[in-house]
Amino acid sequence: MRKVLFILNDLGGGGAERVFVNIANGFAADNIPVAFLVGKKRGAYLNILNASIPVAEAGGTSFYQYLRIFPAIFKKNQYTHIFTASDYVSAAAILTKKISGITSKIYVTHHYNLPAKRPLKYWKGDLIAKLIHFFITPRADKIITVSKGSLAWLRKFSNNKLMQSVTIYNPVFDESIYKLAEEKINFPIDVTGKIILVSAGRLEEQKDQLTLIKAFSILKKTHPGIILFILGIGPLQAQLELYIDKNNLQENVFLMGFDTNPYKWMANCDVFVMSSISEGFGNVLVEAMALGKTVVSTNCPSGPGEILNQGEYGYLCPVRDPVELSKAIARAVAFPLDKELVKESSQQYMIREIVKKYIAIL
Repeated sequence: MRKVLFILNDLGGGGAERVFVNIANGFAADNIPVAFLVGKKRGAYLNILNASIPVAEAGGTSFYQYLRIFPAIFKKNQYTHIFTASDYVSAAAILTKKISGITSKIYVTHHYNLPAKRPLKYWKGDLIAKLIHFFITPRADKIITVSKGSLAWLRKFSNNKLMQSVTIYNPVFDESIYKLAEEKINFPIDVTGKIILVSAGRLEEQKDQLTLIKAFSILKKTHPGIILFILGIGPLQAQLELYIDKNNLQENVFLMGFDTNPYKWMANCDVFVMSSISEGFGNVLVEAMALGKTVVSTNCPSGPGEILNQGEYGYLCPVRDPVELSKAIARAVAFPLDKELVKESSQQYMIREIVKKYIAIL
């Protein structure tokens, strides 16, 4: 009998967290016993997790805390499969299995790529990731990457062929997205006759909204009726606000904070834009496409190129290049893609289709 555990630091608004909730809900619907263990019992996704799924708290999110509590939890509950998503959790789970001799299969899911060049301030975290992926990750029973590019990166980064690996794209949406997209928006300004751009993501260096705003500033010179709404919160909010103020974009660029329903914004935009430096996959692109929207994305490693089939289902441009991003957005505005084409291309990422693939590997 299968008995599955998902482990996360919390159930906040991240991509990996949403993926695990979607899969767990799918397992529960298929009558597969499933549970969650979180470092801290918090986060917006607690509200969308099936109420029948138990959620236990580890009491902390450090590697040492996980290593301390995993042995007793794993032995007591005798899970057949344990899914992890972060490096510390994955390393602790793999080491626990090796030390305690449990028979649970450890399935590591990998959701990120590190850029080729990173500032020196990240050296410690990058070194730890290197050590984990070189020495520990290859000992997982199965490694699931969310894109083919992510798998290629992980193989190179770990210096290991990782023969037990498989790529399964993210389970991104279900039919509920269409109902949520109908919700009305209280826009901060009158948008009548405006060209609306929308972007969504945590306000952090990886998502690179600063390049997006710079691209918008360039685009505004030839498209005076254009406006940009950015959804998300994060550590770079003050920096972005300062740039907006210094460049007199207060009436054109709006930081709207976190919204539990980004689909209503996507449904009301002319073009959806993602400006990331790196991604494991790129859920927001699929969500916008499911609503028939033309999307523009940086061709960052590693998901966007696969999702957009190298430009067939959306516009791609280089990372960290405001000029090229502004040109790509201008092309998308002038030549929107066929709505039915992009909607059809998104169907392979529906939750029910991806959950079938996860059930098949149990």
